[in-house]
Amino acid sequence: MKLLTTSFDFRLFLMLSFGFITFTIIGTVSHESGHYIVAKCLGYEAKINYASSWYYDKNNEAFLHSHWNLYSEKIRLDQDFPDKERWDRLKFKQQSDSFWITLGGAMQTMLTGTVGLLFLVFFRKRYYSATELSFLLWFLAFISLFWLRQAANFFVGTTKFLVHGSISSHSDEFVLARRLNIPEWTISTITASIALLILAVVIFKFIPIKQRLTFMLAGIVGGVSGYLLWLIYFGKIILP
Repeated sequence: MKLLTTSFDFRLFLMLSFGFITFTIIGTVSHESGHYIVAKCLGYEAKINYASSWYYDKNNEAFLHSHWNLYSEKIRLDQDFPDKERWDRLKFKQQSDSFWITLGGAMQTMLTGTVGLLFLVFFRKRYYSATELSFLLWFLAFISLFWLRQAANFFVGTTKFLVHGSISSHSDEFVLARRLNIPEWTISTITASIALLILAVVIFKFIPIKQRLTFMLAGIVGGVSGYLLWLIYFGKIILP
């Protein structure tokens, strides 16, 4: 069975490239919103910008900051100091909460992609009968590709490891793996594998054959362009 043709639609390529750029931006900000929402639900002050999120304990920040300045050496050595019980309780809570906040971003991305995939299945008859996809059908396909963040993270991590001999310690997947006391690459490898499987299903089951090459080329160009435009050049200006 033929899986790909050399058919290329330049107009569709431009439209899909713009779609990939747009969804790269939406996917990045919504991922950080996942962290933000969980942090707010747990009672933290939280903020997001174009590529990251951060949070702090507004009710106990002064206590934690002052005690670290006064007793950091004793804290490191696990020695007694005033209000040690409260300090230990708050730090344990923060460590527990940080796991759920970190998980919130990854789950937002994967759940959104899963919802998109379920819509593809629901509308599968329309996809199977179409020779060209409508705006709605393209939109649902893009939603399912939220999963691609997992594959992108894996390949970025692999590249950094091959070039520098190390990986980013702040990547959500590696942070979660360390907290679960499992090998660092476990979560990243599993979720990236799922993402690539979903990508293959979307391309070869739901994209009409004469539009597949255009879609794939637009994904490469639009994905890279979205990364550069948002994360390198303009994101820091638009959402500092």
